[in-house]
Amino acid sequence: MANGLILLAGIGLLILLVLARQIPLQLLARIVAPVFRPVMRIFRIKPSGNASAGTVKAAHSGTSAWAALSRASRPQTETERALGETFDHEDKHITRHGVLFNWLSVVVGYIQVPNELSDEVAERYHSEGTRFLNGRVPISADCQNLYEDEEGAIIARNFPEDAGCLYLLNRMRKEINGNVRKLTVIFSAIISSILIINLIYNDGAALGLATLMGLSEGLSLGPLSMDIEDINRAGFAALTTLGGAFAMWIAYYVEYAPYQRNNFRELSNFITRYLARLNDHFRTAEGQAKSVTVGQEKDAAEFSKQARKWHTTVLWIAWRIFFIESFVRGVMFQILRNSGYYLVMVPALFLVVLAGVNSLFADSLAFDLWTRIADLGLVFGFLFVALIGVYVIFLRHSMTSIDEINQDEWIGFDSLLLDNVLGEMVGKYAEDVGYWKNRIGGSF
Repeated sequence: MANGLILLAGIGLLILLVLARQIPLQLLARIVAPVFRPVMRIFRIKPSGNASAGTVKAAHSGTSAWAALSRASRPQTETERALGETFDHEDKHITRHGVLFNWLSVVVGYIQVPNELSDEVAERYHSEGTRFLNGRVPISADCQNLYEDEEGAIIARNFPEDAGCLYLLNRMRKEINGNVRKLTVIFSAIISSILIINLIYNDGAALGLATLMGLSEGLSLGPLSMDIEDINRAGFAALTTLGGAFAMWIAYYVEYAPYQRNNFRELSNFITRYLARLNDHFRTAEGQAKSVTVGQEKDAAEFSKQARKWHTTVLWIAWRIFFIESFVRGVMFQILRNSGYYLVMVPALFLVVLAGVNSLFADSLAFDLWTRIADLGLVFGFLFVALIGVYVIFLRHSMTSIDEINQDEWIGFDSLLLDNVLGEMVGKYAEDVGYWKNRIGGSF
């Protein structure tokens, strides 16, 4: 009895450690940092920010093993560091629902992109666009970061206007992956607990099914026969395995599936609304660019200034949409990649722990796992294999909600038809020049 309670308590501790994500590693990193710092200096593992712009120095080198340890112990990813920490407005307009699993709803007012492209906003866009279009592509990268995290950080640094959008996309990624991690932990804990309970407590007397059925002798069905103890073991196995299957059904369909689908719907709706706002600005800038020569203005220098401003603004908005979609691609990749890790690594972790505990019991208590499983009978074996089948089916369908993300539902970069827009702008200026050349009669 005591050993069973200790084993179940160990499973509970394992659940807490897995759900804590990187917190234990971050605490451990703070403790061992003074010891490993000299070793890291020997291997020349330093932050990449020390290298000057446009160069690649040895400060960017480091072994992948050290890099993996470094990533696991960091409180923030490179993308989160690039985004910054001032998101009070965004946090006030995000509501988190749920206790076991969670989903995020985006409240009206989250998007800070102005409704209209005023002259003041256009001037800011022109300034940001000029900086971006004249900027240098960074060729340096910190090898201790994952590639998609490094790319996300580059986008965040180049498009500070869209920090709120990128912040929500990254937070949605973490919430969705967190739900998958919780699902695998809960399901693995259910499977492990049912196995442990049957191994420790199913001795043929725990339930007393034969007594409840009014049986004083065993049952015989042709060549198959079951004594009172076998009936009781089968009843206990059926009760626990069916209870485990029901618990997994409740966890999946009552909370996980609807909450995860809500996350993807909120994410899709947000992208649609955000890109629609940018598309409105793009069409306004396009119209302004085409109408530069219309009106009472006669100053050629002012014509040139306005044409350059609106041309840059059109390009700048288009590039913003392009890289937001690129960021979305990175988020989708991380969601699927990380979920795949959880679906494999969390059950494997539980299996390793159970195997280790079995080895410990085998040495100290002369506990033979396979003999004990054989003693539980064929009924338990069949039901437990069926339970594992239910477990696998649920986990295989854990990411079906991602079909809520449909690129055809929003106005993406391809919808801008940028080549046609730029061609029409240049054509409009050429038409005006041709008109006045013919009007004056000759060159000017």
